[in-house]
Amino acid sequence: MSLALEWKNLSSPGRGEEVRRREEKRRAEHLRRKQKERVRRTRLFFLSFLAIALFLSGVLLLSIFLHVMVVQNEISLREVEKQIELERRRQDTFRTEISSLESPGRIEKEAVEKLHMVQAAAADYLETTAYRAARERDGEGMPGAQAMAGDAAQGGN
Repeated sequence: MSLALEWKNLSSPGRGEEVRRREEKRRAEHLRRKQKERVRRTRLFFLSFLAIALFLSGVLLLSIFLHVMVVQNEISLREVEKQIELERRRQDTFRTEISSLESPGRIEKEAVEKLHMVQAAAADYLETTAYRAARERDGEGMPGAQAMAGDAAQGGN
């Protein structure tokens, strides 16, 4: 220490003690601030780690959820495709049945067996009033279609 500082300490004995106490307070305050800063950094690190872990967990859960949804939709799609195939087969069966029911041979057989109908040897047409009027209008006694065919053969008049 210097002489002046010693003299000062000797001249005021309580003052050196006061300076020492202030210095200790200042050091203690500095240590508390450092400790608080360490605690704050530790908390910030922990909270950052926790936030990142929660975010990654959320992304992982979302990914798993979306994968499960995709699998469920694929299963549903396969079931619908199976139903479509079954309906197509039923439709083909019905088409085959319709074509067999519409066949002229089957209709004729049903008419003969169940309705006791017989096949006509020649076509007989009924003469209705409309038929007679058309024949008279054509003038030659021919039906309308035959009269037009005759006109075309004669040159249009």
